[in-house]
Amino acid sequence: MPVNLVFYSNGVLMAHSGVVTDEDLLESDVELYSHEYPEGLQFQLVDLTDVRDFQASHKTMRYLGEKDREFSQTHGRQLIVVIAPTHGRANTIVWEVWAQDTSTNDPALLTKIVDRRDEAIQWLKDNGIEIH
Repeated sequence: MPVNLVFYSNGVLMAHSGVVTDEDLLESDVELYSHEYPEGLQFQLVDLTDVRDFQASHKTMRYLGEKDREFSQTHGRQLIVVIAPTHGRANTIVWEVWAQDTSTNDPALLTKIVDRRDEAIQWLKDNGIEIH
């Protein structure tokens, strides 16, 4: 599986590489959500910088977006930032549309798509998340 998960006490760094498929995303999602986070799952930092091809379907992206939104609504606020400079950006936008909760002024899930890792880290910090 071309994904490397690095777990922190309050979140996860998920770095994809090579060719990303539906199966890769679904497998990493199971691993991500089954992990125990001592401080709760407050953030996901998804890095698509080393992806050569993103073959995931819009159906899978919708499923993952809905799952992320529902998890945040029941388990507390979560921030998800995706570094998608090229490959995977369009699919990430599909995911983001389904992940966002537009029914409230104070959503449980905040999302952001950026081009570079430093932008992602800064966005997390600006929203009160320190990676540890």
